[in-house]
Amino acid sequence: MPLLVLLVLVVGVVVLVAVAFAGRSSGELHVGTTREWRVVQGVLAASVVVGAVAAWVLAGSLALGRGTMLAPAVLGFFVVAGVALSETVVRPARPAGVRTASLAPRRVAGFAQRTLVTAVVAITALHVATLVLTTGTASADDLGRAGRQVAADCGAYGSAAGPYPGSFYSALLGLVLLTTALAAAAALVAVVRRPRGFAPDELGDDVLRRRSTTRVLAAFGGAVAASHAGVAFFTATALLRMDCTAGWMTPVGWLLLASVPAAVVLLGWFVGRVVRRSEQPSAAMQPVAERQPR
Repeated sequence: MPLLVLLVLVVGVVVLVAVAFAGRSSGELHVGTTREWRVVQGVLAASVVVGAVAAWVLAGSLALGRGTMLAPAVLGFFVVAGVALSETVVRPARPAGVRTASLAPRRVAGFAQRTLVTAVVAITALHVATLVLTTGTASADDLGRAGRQVAADCGAYGSAAGPYPGSFYSALLGLVLLTTALAAAAALVAVVRRPRGFAPDELGDDVLRRRSTTRVLAAFGGAVAASHAGVAFFTATALLRMDCTAGWMTPVGWLLLASVPAAVVLLGWFVGRVVRRSEQPSAAMQPVAERQPR
């Protein structure tokens, strides 16, 4: 099963890379920001289409709800990949000629918005904690499949409920989310370290880096938020419908159920940060002669 997931991810990424390079800017001195933004949005739209197809393929191929559980994370992975490609491949190359360099070190933390980072870290920590909890508390189902339901023993009788995102589900989901995190990290490093020359001056270059960093972080946050909404819902409903429960199950169930709408709200906010149009600094549209001081 993991081989099928890997194959779907690799094929989808190859398609997105081809789309991104097909629309790549040629690196003229006068950057056509309108055309560039259309290509960026085109790559993003392609990532959504490819991600939806990949999620549909896995949902139909992985039995017992594993494909359905993976669907938000898989779609999120391709959105992150699409944003990463649009911010590193589609953005124009520097024009040839005399170039300048800066000795000032550039780090991802210097271009990331604190509020956005806080939101991404919070939803990621909550999601990881949820998966650790479900993996550690899951048990085998009535057919002996490990990590597929949750059970409790109340002495004279017991109770069990599923599907519950134990290792049967969380192992594959964790691999997809880890791959998504690595893709986002690689994109952030590429954005911060890319050469100057995308804007007419150093300040403009930093503005573009900040905008690109925002889109990558928001895309990753959206992937995690979408995944958490699904995992938290199934975990909460499994815990709350049991007739016999351990002491921790009911409060944790209600807490996770309350986190579902919060994750959905965060998802909407992240998506808004991804799709919001951001023009390049206006001076980048002006000929060099017009930018000289008078």
